[in-house]
Amino acid sequence: MIYFINEYLMAWNSGIEHAEIKRLHMFKDAGIPAKLITRNYDPLTAQNRATFGLAADQVLNMFDYFQEATDIKSPGPNQPKIAALNLAPEYSVMPGADVSKVYDGDQQIMAVHFAPGTYGQLHQVDYFDAFGKVVQTTLWDFRGFKSRDQFYGANGELISQISYTPTGKPVIHEYFARNDQNQTYVSLIELSDYQNQHLFFNNYDEMFAFFLAEVARKDGHAIMVADRPGVAYEALLNMEYHDVKRFVTLPTVHTIDMQDPVYANLSGLYNDVIVERGDQLDGVIVATERQKDDLTMWEGGVQRLKAPIHAASFAIVPNKQLTKEHVTLAQRTKHKLLVVTRLLADRRTSDVINAFAKILNHYPDATLDIYGYGDQFGALSQQITEMKLNGKVTLKNYVVDLAPAYDDAQIYINATDGDAEPLAIAEALSHGLPTAAYDVFYGPQEMITQGRNGYLVQRGDINGLARAVELMMSDDQRWENMSAAAYQRSRHFSESAVLPQWEKALGMA
Repeated sequence: MIYFINEYLMAWNSGIEHAEIKRLHMFKDAGIPAKLITRNYDPLTAQNRATFGLAADQVLNMFDYFQEATDIKSPGPNQPKIAALNLAPEYSVMPGADVSKVYDGDQQIMAVHFAPGTYGQLHQVDYFDAFGKVVQTTLWDFRGFKSRDQFYGANGELISQISYTPTGKPVIHEYFARNDQNQTYVSLIELSDYQNQHLFFNNYDEMFAFFLAEVARKDGHAIMVADRPGVAYEALLNMEYHDVKRFVTLPTVHTIDMQDPVYANLSGLYNDVIVERGDQLDGVIVATERQKDDLTMWEGGVQRLKAPIHAASFAIVPNKQLTKEHVTLAQRTKHKLLVVTRLLADRRTSDVINAFAKILNHYPDATLDIYGYGDQFGALSQQITEMKLNGKVTLKNYVVDLAPAYDDAQIYINATDGDAEPLAIAEALSHGLPTAAYDVFYGPQEMITQGRNGYLVQRGDINGLARAVELMMSDDQRWENMSAAAYQRSRHFSESAVLPQWEKALGMA
């Protein structure tokens, strides 16, 4: 089986997770067994998995595995409820939509939190002492069982936690301490009665490496692909089981200077897998042939590679999207512009807003919708206000289903400094959106044919970005032609086109 290794699967995800999700759907459609492996504990993993259309057998979490909870099914929608706590008759409950408070007389003793998106389903219960401090928290798995107890010290610091099987057996004990900076860290992890052994780990990375080795050993023919730098790379390299194929993917440009991928210094994210321990890998996978060539040159040529480099697209357009009826301009909101991105500084969303202000001079009815999350949300909100663009530019936050947004817009814009392959451009093209983008490494050149399905402009050229958008909106027939070309180009990223690339990269073809 193929295992794609990551740290988490959350309600809001980055491009790494979105690429994995589409990859899993692609392999499932092809009848090829594949799973996403995650490390972090999260009682909402089952909810998040379902949100993205993944089946239970497509996601394997480390804590679920050791808690013997990989095959647990939910007791039903919105279950269990507060009644499952068997509160004493003398307690009173002040109900709330998200949190209900439990009192013993006039003393609050509990706060019962409900799972997001549910009606009263247990998620977290905080227990208070006589002074109103939280001394214990109980977490309930989304599938309906008590999963973890957390215990706090006099100053509110986490001192230990216990994770349980669905039958209530304690199996993982974690102990915490404070470092010189007064930060809490895990000092010891005890795995109880695992195959008649008590095992101890100094940190989650050690435990994760052991977990991967157990999965690979039981599989017997495992292909493991580490997608997230750091956590996933380290565990894959450190696992003490060697009868397994090991690959890593590079989710970004590989050099510190994203504009110089051949001669600039290597990003520290990739030092272990490219320089120090690359010979322990069966391959390195990048999203484009261009990055494959540049990384090969960076390493000094094919003869000096420590591991083979393969190109397999990270962007995948589901085959079912390609069969949908094309959306015409008359069915869209004219002059609506769209951005889908992480709101980070290197995504340069502020450039798009500045370009949009120029576009308004010629298209006063234009609007700009920006979907995404990140640490630049506040700064972008302030920029919009200072430029008096409220009502014209809207920050929409993170949305799972973006199809309605793509089908309503007229133009897509990408102004990132660099990427392995902008997934959202492929999505936009598959919904018939002509695209204006900075001409950077990697992806835009492979996705956009100048003047046919969009325009590439020099990085940082805000005037050029505005002109490109205006040109695409200036003639309805030109737009229809470019939209048709966008739909056509997106077939390059179809499951049918991308699957053979992955089979070849993983040595399956």
